[in-house]
Amino acid sequence: MEFNIGMDGDIVILGLTGDLVASSIEEFKSQVSKLTDKNFVNILLEMSKIGFMDSSGLGSCIAVHKLLKDKNGMIVFAQPNDSVGKVFRITRADQKLNIANSKSDGIKKLHEKIIGERRQK
Repeated sequence: MEFNIGMDGDIVILGLTGDLVASSIEEFKSQVSKLTDKNFVNILLEMSKIGFMDSSGLGSCIAVHKLLKDKNGMIVFAQPNDSVGKVFRITRADQKLNIANSKSDGIKKLHEKIIGERRQK
């Protein structure tokens, strides 16, 4: 699995290339933990280059979602391909996770969250 990390303001854009399966989830969760250790808690996971995701991969997405939510952050899963999107829909994870059809829609969701938090302060 390959990681590509970029920034858009306070948002980390994490691009994954490869399969999100049992053999790669520890690396994925470790990468997210490194980001949260540095107080980066608003992440866009760009999924267009993930070829396949199994139940372990889905579980890691749910775990990362919970981790960031517990730290008052948010992860948006952007641009899942048809097979990954189907896993989200069949398991109804799409009703609990933040999923965006495009990278720009995902960034917009994250910016809205950040702006809403700043207004509450």
